[in-house]
Amino acid sequence: MGRAFKTVLGILLVTGIMPSPAEGQRRGPNTAAIDAYYRTIGRAFSVSLDELGILGEWQLPVEEITVVLFLARRAGVSPDVIASQRDTGAPWATIAQRYGVGAGVFRISFPPETSLGRLESTYQSFSDTPRASWNALLLDDRDLVALVNIRILSNELGVAAAEVLAAWGRTASLVLVHQQLTNR
Repeated sequence: MGRAFKTVLGILLVTGIMPSPAEGQRRGPNTAAIDAYYRTIGRAFSVSLDELGILGEWQLPVEEITVVLFLARRAGVSPDVIASQRDTGAPWATIAQRYGVGAGVFRISFPPETSLGRLESTYQSFSDTPRASWNALLLDDRDLVALVNIRILSNELGVAAAEVLAAWGRTASLVLVHQQLTNR
């Protein structure tokens, strides 16, 4: 497929003109929810929907585009550089470490009484490791994606990170978490 065609296809997928192939295969967020999520992410990183469409050509899961933008900003490189490495199958932790972005950057402070749910083992690793060594921890992809999205959604929606985490505990999709938190 030519690069121009892939770019146009990515824009169509991101802007919701064309359904994503996965929509017909599993129940998940609809195109309106994805569009709203992308608008929030675009606002957070000062990225246009056109630029998000270009990132869409990498065929990454919707929620990973946020990680691409987060790491690119932290690393001072183009989002395409990060997306291309992820596209080759590199784990997020490996990509982050390659650019000197350690696990400590992803950690969010939650109130002590917060139920961490799926993040329990990750936060146990932080607890078991001296703060000076946090950057050497390797987070699994799912947790890293969740932590970046929880941080960005919390900041952009003006909602406590613990509330975003709790909503994520009720659904596997961070796009649906965004939808729930903006429609309340």
